[in-house]
Amino acid sequence: METGPKTALVLGGGGSRGAYEIGVWQALREMDLPIHIVTGSSVGAINGAMIAQGAFDLAATLWKQLETGMVFDLSLAKNNQPPLRALLEQYINEDTVRASHLDFGLVTLELPSLVPHHLFLSDIPQGKLIDYLMASASIFPAIKPQSIGNSKFVDGGYTDNVPVEMALNKGATKIIAVDLEVAGIVRKQAFQKAEDLTLIRPGANLGNMLLFRKENAGRIMRLGYLDTLKSFGFFSGSYYTFRKGQFKKKDLEGVEAAGRIFDLDPGILYTMDSFEVKLQKSVEAYAAEIKQDLEASRSRIRQKRFKLEGLLALLAKGNEKTMTLLITDFLSNNLPAPEGPLAAFLPEAVVQPWKAAAYLLASGIRRKEQ
Repeated sequence: METGPKTALVLGGGGSRGAYEIGVWQALREMDLPIHIVTGSSVGAINGAMIAQGAFDLAATLWKQLETGMVFDLSLAKNNQPPLRALLEQYINEDTVRASHLDFGLVTLELPSLVPHHLFLSDIPQGKLIDYLMASASIFPAIKPQSIGNSKFVDGGYTDNVPVEMALNKGATKIIAVDLEVAGIVRKQAFQKAEDLTLIRPGANLGNMLLFRKENAGRIMRLGYLDTLKSFGFFSGSYYTFRKGQFKKKDLEGVEAAGRIFDLDPGILYTMDSFEVKLQKSVEAYAAEIKQDLEASRSRIRQKRFKLEGLLALLAKGNEKTMTLLITDFLSNNLPAPEGPLAAFLPEAVVQPWKAAAYLLASGIRRKEQ
């Protein structure tokens, strides 16, 4: 029996967001981090089978061609076979998965008993792997329940969407878990049992889990790749990714708030200079677009006739970009300490624009004379 530390990769369900897990895998490969156990639920089970095959390029190719109609049956016919099955039969080789050095397991839920099944390959009869992968990924009603023998099975997310405990029971001493943060049951108490847990969650919005678009898959994979490297301390940031040491930790919230508000791409690895150059271009472009509207408010601010109450009333009518620019002008003319006690009493909708405005002032991207 094999002894010693074992690292498990636990892959959550999440439909089209599953492309993110291929990005996670890419980062782990580059880190040369050995994986001994892979458990997955729903799309995580499918990705787990690809990982057990060692077929990274094949998995990336699959994700970059997926469209919704290739996964879900969009016709009204009752007896059509789900198109997902044809994909699995094309891309998953059961013999290769079984020959893998990895322990691979998946989760599904039996109907109508609602009995959960946590199954490793040794529990799955020869020739039935595709059936059980379909069972784990049968997100009813988008995909009808999978029949196996006399039973029907549905998506593993209905019982254990991030099967950490399954990996622990297999002897994992280190857990790398990917939670795609979709609707589903996540047994967080199992997370607490793991003495060595790295939890990877998307910082940016990955989109509708039921909408598969090949043009979006590369972006999602890239985000998974960057978030993984941040989780292991190679880069800094939450929503965005920065080279280490570019920003002080206390400043990152304002930096990232400004980036989000002005639509900077979270799929780029930034330095301070590259981030601020892109941010300034975006801020200037938007300011030019609404120049006339800003001028009226700016005039009142400069004349000290625009109290905070009036500013907040005006902000309630604008979007976050406009809010941020108005707050920047207000702070530069009225308050010497934009991060002072007043910031703690702001309405929720104003908090992020306020932090972004403070950063725009501190960085010089937005100046008083503008």
